[in-house]
Amino acid sequence: MKRISRRQCLLGSAALAAGSLLLSCWRAVSPGQKPAADVQANPFAAPGQWYKGAVHVHSTRSDGKLSPEEVMKAHRERGYDFLALTDHNVITDLSALSDKTFLNIPSVEWTYDRNELGQSYHIVVLGVRQNLTLSHETPIQEAIDAWAAAGATIFVAHTYWSGMVYSELLPLDKLIGLEVYNTSSMTDHGKGLAAVHWDDVLVRGKRWWGLAVDDTHWISEPGRPYYDTFGGWVMVKSQKLDEASILAALRQGQFYSSSGPEILDYRIENGVAYLKCSPAQVINFVGHTQWGTQRRAAPGQTVTEAEYRLNGKERYLRGECMDAEGNKAWTNPIYLS
Repeated sequence: MKRISRRQCLLGSAALAAGSLLLSCWRAVSPGQKPAADVQANPFAAPGQWYKGAVHVHSTRSDGKLSPEEVMKAHRERGYDFLALTDHNVITDLSALSDKTFLNIPSVEWTYDRNELGQSYHIVVLGVRQNLTLSHETPIQEAIDAWAAAGATIFVAHTYWSGMVYSELLPLDKLIGLEVYNTSSMTDHGKGLAAVHWDDVLVRGKRWWGLAVDDTHWISEPGRPYYDTFGGWVMVKSQKLDEASILAALRQGQFYSSSGPEILDYRIENGVAYLKCSPAQVINFVGHTQWGTQRRAAPGQTVTEAEYRLNGKERYLRGECMDAEGNKAWTNPIYLS
């Protein structure tokens, strides 16, 4: 498919509203808000490199089984480029151990408030070096506001595992998104996939990104060492491997998430959505309510690309693919209205 320039994206904004021209760019948005007037480069067409990151991980500083240094070493050896160690209620800062090839982002996971079922809201707070003295009973939006004022990048964790519903998520502001996949919640009792929660808020106008994480605690059982590990990650497009650049890319949706497959391209041009990925069994285009499509591989074969012609009713469109082992990868949505 032919690429188009940023200038063409800007010139085509009026046509976007009419549905006559849909471009290979995302609308730039503030977390939880409606799209802004300008446009933001599609991460698959933007300059820079892809960096693999783990953004929800625990160590012995809370309820994990490995020390912070062991956690860093394990991720580095598995080909990760950056790590956010998110122990419960305590900030772990390994930034002094960062170098040109591996980045540590000081972070934390906090629990606040209660939902209708009495379960706490868990939020992951990235890029912070000083804890806030807030009680666990602090109203959730008040806690988010305080962390946002401190400059944090924040998302909500394991919504399915926590029993959250869209009416509890919609009011939340100043978050970049939610965990679309959580390895620990999946290996715990099968509640790791939150694509429904994501679409529930997207279809109601929320502008949230979806992140795949491990929430690793380094759990083992006979024959299955550390089975809650290395099952969910983000692939971030950035020109630099430094804290400011990676966090900015996460806030802007300049990434895709995966539990296995690789997404090579995703764009919309001239009213047609296009996705290219590593060999898969299924490629889905997911939009508002019933709008979208699925391409399936024939028995014994795989698919690596698919197209979908928009009809103007999608409002947003995200792509996902699934491989033969059932592992998935997810693009962030392109917002169309």
